[in-house]
Amino acid sequence: MMKTKYALSIFAALTLLPISNSFAAWKELGANEVMVVYVDLDTISDVGEKAQVMSMLDFKKPGVNPKTKQTINSIIGINEYNCPAISYRPIEYKEFSGNKGSGKVVSDNKTPKSEFEPVVNESWAAGVFNVVCQRK
Repeated sequence: MMKTKYALSIFAALTLLPISNSFAAWKELGANEVMVVYVDLDTISDVGEKAQVMSMLDFKKPGVNPKTKQTINSIIGINEYNCPAISYRPIEYKEFSGNKGSGKVVSDNKTPKSEFEPVVNESWAAGVFNVVCQRK
């Protein structure tokens, strides 16, 4: 019972965490021709076989929000990984007009009921998955 309360309090604290890059201790995981992927190891929390972490995608070339047509240069989000199932889902993410979470917030998306999707090899999600799930 105590373990459940502890896990729920960590989950609640993480979901209430304001997504901001000002306090994050970003660790670069890797890059490709499109983006650089970062993770904040201090935000990793485990709930059973699942783990949550805050990550950032910093684009080398600007993207565009499909709804507003505004320019996006970075995304910071909290994702949940189902380690045994090799899947993930976004819990919350923000798109920013500037690099590394700077500039104005283009969109603020809360998706706590999103479905888990497979982690694809060599994707940004795979890099984060490897850091979060391999440490167990």
